[in-house]
Amino acid sequence: MEQLSGLDAAFVYLDARNAPMHVGGLHVYESAGGAFGFEEFRSHIAACIDSSPIFRRRLQQVPLRLGRPFWVEDPHFDLDLHLQHSALPRPGDWTAMRDLAARMFSRPLDPERPLWHLTFVSDLDACKRFPRGSFAVISRVHHAAADGLGTLDMFNAIWSTAPRRLKRRRGTARPRRPAPAPGGLELLGKSLRGILREPGEALGWAAGMVRGGLGLGREFIAREHHAPPMLFQAPRSPFNVPISSRRGFDAATLPLGEIRKIRAAVPGATVNDVVLAVCSGALHHYLKDYGNLPERDLVAMAPISIRNQVHKGGNRVSAMLVPLEVEVRDPLERLRRIHTHAVDSKAYTDAIGAATLADTSRFVPYSLATAAASLYSGLHLARYHRPPFNLVITNVPGPREPLYLGTARLLEGYGTAPVLDGLGLILVVTSYLDTLSISATAAHEAVPDLQRLVAGIDASFEALKQAVAPQRKTTTRSRSHVRG
Repeated sequence: MEQLSGLDAAFVYLDARNAPMHVGGLHVYESAGGAFGFEEFRSHIAACIDSSPIFRRRLQQVPLRLGRPFWVEDPHFDLDLHLQHSALPRPGDWTAMRDLAARMFSRPLDPERPLWHLTFVSDLDACKRFPRGSFAVISRVHHAAADGLGTLDMFNAIWSTAPRRLKRRRGTARPRRPAPAPGGLELLGKSLRGILREPGEALGWAAGMVRGGLGLGREFIAREHHAPPMLFQAPRSPFNVPISSRRGFDAATLPLGEIRKIRAAVPGATVNDVVLAVCSGALHHYLKDYGNLPERDLVAMAPISIRNQVHKGGNRVSAMLVPLEVEVRDPLERLRRIHTHAVDSKAYTDAIGAATLADTSRFVPYSLATAAASLYSGLHLARYHRPPFNLVITNVPGPREPLYLGTARLLEGYGTAPVLDGLGLILVVTSYLDTLSISATAAHEAVPDLQRLVAGIDASFEALKQAVAPQRKTTTRSRSHVRG
């Protein structure tokens, strides 16, 4: 039995029918000889189910919601309630695939069961971008159970780095006997003991904020950093509106090698800086086409993982705010500016302390936060104030080696994450082998033409690559001259 952290609990009370709080993705596999169907998929998941605690544990609320919920093992766990077999609707192309994924991502998870669900999608033969016999898996995992890297922990339980065939077990397996679910009084007692400790922990947190503030001043004076934007300083944009449950989903794939070449054109730049610049260019063209280009730069929230090797599951993330320089037309100049902004924002996060920022939500009373979240959504308050930031761009690095689900090889992977009232667009960046994908999940009210936005990602990447090309040629000639 484990009580949720403040951040994990925040994702529970933010959960709503129009904003289900799950992360997940769409993964496409090539079946070996066409011999991996739903039954093989189910058997494989069943064999791996005990390799991660996320699979069997569910939420247990404290009586009267007087404290954060607890994770407990579900005594009535039924694997078949978490698996679904679906076929891709005709004509079975990428449009049908992304629409099916969008519909699945819009569905909330059952709070009475472990908070995950996998949909096996067959009949991909009409989708020309995949080999014959391919299938897909659409995953949903509640954000309270895992952040982006935590979801990888879960998938690492079912993935392997080489094809793996299941060994058939002889005889009948013993039924699992989970511990009995805790009673209300036990949960209440554990929660109250935690509440009694919180005043001291809150003082320690406040002291950490003060020390971070002092360090922040020294850091910015010594290194001439510029303060990053603060919450609720972002301009109004079409992405920051009340939303319904209708979702759009699409993705662009980019060559990771080319992104690294672009990165080299700006000293000190990172792959993430290049990604932010590519996304910024796409947002520029999308908003300009619709006449909604804001007078000030959009602000992106970029999560930062503070996960260590000991912590499993849950969320260990902080965040930094980065201006996107949407108004800048020159792609290379946009990259330079975004790199500078990212350095300043990283310095701010380091000075305050990423873990200190992440712990802020621990000291908000759970019952009050739940009521406030419901009231905010019900009254559509997002339309009456400036957004804390305009969108989220999150980067989850993936493996550089081939992965397998049983005997099926992973071909491509795309991520998703939740959107909220007032924050209707999120871009999830993932990498696998030599490819980087940028997946867009959006509420229909925020981005009614998501395919145009995703097409803009490809166009923005090509424009940045062309802008960097002359500089790369000059650098190459200079090096050749030096060697000569």
